[in-house]
Amino acid sequence: MKKPLKIITGAALGAGAACAVVGEVLYEAFLNMDVNKRMRDKGLFYKEEEARFWAENQIYAEGIKWFKSVAPEDISIPSRIGRDAFANIIPADEKSSKWAIVIHGYTAGPASMSHYALKYHNQGFNVLLPHMLGHGPDKVRYCSMGYKDRLIILDWIKYILGADPDAKILLHGVSMGSATTMLVTGESLPSNVVCAVADCGYSSCWDEYAGQLKEMFGLPPFPLLYAANAVSKLRGNFDFKKCAPKEAVMRSKTPTLFVHGEDDAFVPFSMMKPLYESCSAPDKQMLSVPGAFHANSAFVENELYWNTVDGFIGKYFE
Repeated sequence: MKKPLKIITGAALGAGAACAVVGEVLYEAFLNMDVNKRMRDKGLFYKEEEARFWAENQIYAEGIKWFKSVAPEDISIPSRIGRDAFANIIPADEKSSKWAIVIHGYTAGPASMSHYALKYHNQGFNVLLPHMLGHGPDKVRYCSMGYKDRLIILDWIKYILGADPDAKILLHGVSMGSATTMLVTGESLPSNVVCAVADCGYSSCWDEYAGQLKEMFGLPPFPLLYAANAVSKLRGNFDFKKCAPKEAVMRSKTPTLFVHGEDDAFVPFSMMKPLYESCSAPDKQMLSVPGAFHANSAFVENELYWNTVDGFIGKYFE
């Protein structure tokens, strides 16, 4: 009886070791921004129709052109997580206490948010565009999908209030930036933070990764996602299940507009309603955008998008 037991035990150990290795690979692919970039450069995750959209969209191109022309200032501050945080800042043309913190998505950067920054700048806002962890100048190349970024946004809010105690601040995030925005609203915020726009954010990092495993590879969460999550926790990064905007908005007191494209396959459109319903803010609204894939609602239905955003935030910036 001992020999079969040894065979079974050996097989189990082998399977466990293989699972651990794949967990490491997934962790690196998901959260190491340098590894992720190399994968994208090789054409992985490439969708021709989406790439063509961004290459041809004039609204997006105009935003990038403007962003380059204003040459935003690079700034940095020490953060509570123990390393410097980085951002671009575009002051209003005239002295203003209106501030927009515009937060980019996964694998992107402040320049990708040019269109949003331009819109707010044209309305007299000072615009601050943080670099998320693992992105841009950050020397530690591991992303936290918004979980630790929420703490850095709190530091940027403190920075703004140090410069302008009378500041009225809005948060506007897209994709991972939206998840970060929602996580921030779950924290204890000063009354200066008056509203938020959460565009195509996920209900939790766990749900997002589980959905992508199923969508891309037809795989269930167990055991691979569990292994990747274990690696993340062992590396001192974050717990995928605790990165949960849906739980954060249950504590929110910040008026929030939720936006999502109806054709979003990367962060499913079905995530918006549960987020909205979970939100405890005294004022909340949903906007679903027909024909929009991930993170392009503002470009597919530009007028609808900004009429809705302006109508919502206008109540707090009279």
